Amino acid sequence: MTTFDTELVERWFGLLLDSQGDGDELFRVRPDAVERQVLVDGGRAISAAVGRAALPTVERPPADAAAALLQVYLTGMATGIAGARQAMSDSGDAGQASAGDRLSLVAGLIAGGAAIQVAPGGDSTQSVDRQFPGSAGTAVEVARTAGTTAAELVVDGAELYTITSAAAAAVLAAGPPDLANREAGYRARALVGMVLITLQRSTAPPGAPVRPPSCGAAPGSNVGVELSAEVTFTMFLSREDCDRLTVFLGGSADEVVVWSEGDRRYFHVHTRMAGEVISEAYASGAVFSLTVGRRE
Repeated sequence: MTTFDTELVERWFGLLLDSQGDGDELFRVRPDAVERQVLVDGGRAISAAVGRAALPTVERPPADAAAALLQVYLTGMATGIAGARQAMSDSGDAGQASAGDRLSLVAGLIAGGAAIQVAPGGDSTQSVDRQFPGSAGTAVEVARTAGTTAAELVVDGAELYTITSAAAAAVLAAGPPDLANREAGYRARALVGMVLITLQRSTAPPGAPVRPPSCGAAPGSNVGVELSAEVTFTMFLSREDCDRLTVFLGGSADEVVVWSEGDRRYFHVHTRMAGEVISEAYASGAVFSLTVGRRE
């Protein structure tokens, strides 16, 4: 049975910091240098909370808004875990490891979500949206839902992987954040989501051995040559939704042309990021007559 111990925390943050990976495959988010340092510090704080019930020290917040929110989330999580572990130790329940590890994790998820609802200084009258501009509230919603869902399951005696899967499902239900690499608020949500999804991965039971593909790629990675693609598809969208999608596609494409017949929109896109273009299209509505061709 998987337990929430320091070894699991090391595996969790090892996946988050894997320099050979391509970033989170759902959001294409690759932590930058500042965010990586926040993850390193957060991993140490959570490991100390799990191993010694040690409360985290308050670090100076980064200037970058998304990294600052991530720091608040991880520090809150470590505080919740440490507090729960200390409370169980004081009450003499620390020996019940099978339940204690799950309870402390859920306490951490709840505390992390609560921490990013208010300013780092603890002033509950100042919302995270004012402290971290740029639609950071979406990260709050994901974190809060993850904690609430996990709490309901731990009360029912669910196993650790079931709890972490429910927390990750809160991220997936919200869908991939648009412009995750370009706007601080959306990026903050993507970073929180990446933490929760990687937690689920680190608790997953091992699957059956699989022979790797001949190219040697690892799960979720693509080592093929970059493809210059022509992507065409049809959608039925209002003018406002069409304009919004066109702007989003512009961040992933070299050229976007749209012909309109009423609400019928014919999209023609030249891009080296065909996967992101297709994902953004499907996130906007029903897609018809999708065709992908190679331009070179």
